[in-house]
Amino acid sequence: MVVVDRFSKYSVFIAAPNLCSSEIAAELFYKYVVKYFGVPADIVSDRDTRFTGRFWTALFNMMGTELKFSTANHPQTDGQTERINHLLEEYLRHYVTASQRNWVALLDTAQFCYNLHKSSATEMSPFEIVLGKQPMTPLDVAKSKNQGKCPAAYRVARDRL
Repeated sequence: MVVVDRFSKYSVFIAAPNLCSSEIAAELFYKYVVKYFGVPADIVSDRDTRFTGRFWTALFNMMGTELKFSTANHPQTDGQTERINHLLEEYLRHYVTASQRNWVALLDTAQFCYNLHKSSATEMSPFEIVLGKQPMTPLDVAKSKNQGKCPAAYRVARDRL
């Protein structure tokens, strides 16, 4: 499941099981989105049955979130998410093993990298828009001469890169 904030383009990549019920999708949405960003005013989604069913619509109606669905013949309505799905596939293609079974373990890193990337339109990254600054990356730690109060912890972090 890919969730994109329309304003900042901040994206959340969520591993969901193949046979994911509406209830599980809602739990994942709460765990990875609502918990950090609050309940959205509206959601644009494809017409996946998990999001068009009574459970999902009742849940969001109860929370005051408007559900908007892309039409079957006009998937561009949700084009932003489609574009990010394409980028995510590209990211993962470079790092998955030959068996292609480790992609779930790579989602967090892919999300971190995507949200670091500066937009040509805003000249800011999604992280900067949401957090007000770029986060420190593992590479920043490795390049830093400041080892902090515990040089051993610095060496462990640097060596894991």
